[in-house]
This record gives sequence, C-alpha cells and structure tokens, in this order.
Amino acid sequence: MPEYLSKEEIRKWRSSLERITLEEYAARLGKVIQEEKHDDSLVDSVMLRSLNSMSVESYTPTAEKIQTLAIKSFNKEKEIKQVSKETTVKPAKKQETKKLHENKETNKQEQLKTKEMPVMPSLNEDINISFKKALTAREQIVFDYFLANKNNIVYAKDLASILELPRDYVYKYIKNLRSKMNEDVLQNADNGGYLLKV
Repeated sequence: MPEYLSKEEIRKWRSSLERITLEEYAARLGKVIQEEKHDDSLVDSVMLRSLNSMSVESYTPTAEKIQTLAIKSFNKEKEIKQVSKETTVKPAKKQETKKLHENKETNKQEQLKTKEMPVMPSLNEDINISFKKALTAREQIVFDYFLANKNNIVYAKDLASILELPRDYVYKYIKNLRSKMNEDVLQNADNGGYLLKV
C-alpha cells in the first residue's frame, strides 16, 4: 500500500520557496498524492446527475445567441457609422450649423445669467428671501411647496410624494435649501416636519 502525503507535508510544500509541483515533491519524498475520496452525500449525487443530464446540445442555443448578438451589434455599428457619415456637415450647410451653434451658445449664456441671479419669490405679500446660490429644479419645487404652505408644518412624506422620490432622498434637498438661503426661515417643527416662518 503506497504511503500518502500528509497534510503537514503539503503545508511544507506550499510554504517552501522552491518552484516544484506537488507531484514532484511527493516523488522526492517517495510518497503519492492521495486521490479525492468519493463521497456519497446527497449534494454530490444531485450535482453529478445534473452534470450528466446536461448535454452539449443544451449549450448550442446559448452559443447561437452570442453569435447572433455579435452580428447584431456589428450591424448596429455599421448603421451608426453610416448615419454619422450622412450627418457630417457639407460645405453648403456650414453657415446654418454656425448659426445653430451661436444660438446654442447664447441660450447657454442666458441660462447661466439666470442661474447666477438669486431667486426671489413673487407673491401678493412682500416676502424677502434671498439665496446665496441658484436653486436646482427640485430645490425650487421644494421651496415653492414650502412657500405655498408658509407658517404650516410640511412633512417629508408630502415632499416625497411631490418629488416622486423615496422619503430618504428628500432630506438632501431640504439641507441644500437651508444652506443656500441667506435667512434662517426654514426651521424644524416641534412635532416633526419643517416650517417656513415668514
């Protein structure tokens, strides 16, 4: 009966700096590597059956799908290249594209100017709230809701339903709104919620 490598000897082989295979190491010691023991456990039998039940044919549709996907993506790239070639600017259209580009630049400049100006609400009453920075679209929605419900408690769930976001995301907009306001008019209510005191 051949003598097998012990776990201790295998650990020594792993920790050695010498670059040899486990088989060579076992041969040096005059021992053999122990084969894996066959286990008749339920998991092994199920896995063995599932592997035996799979055939090469079951993998061919997947391979075909990959091939068809590759072909479709290649064709899509060709279409994109053709579209980009067709949309390249021709000499007669260069003036039109310059005008469009100039219009876009002026629109961007106008948008930047409006963002730089502080937002001032205009209602029947005089409300003087100024901001350090321009509000984003969602912050503006939150502020408008607070303004419509001034001196009333507004809960995060109400703001979440307006913004169509989970409640946890609403607090970020309230925090940003407070940091952008010059005045401290947005306060926590006693029983929860927030209050815009004007």
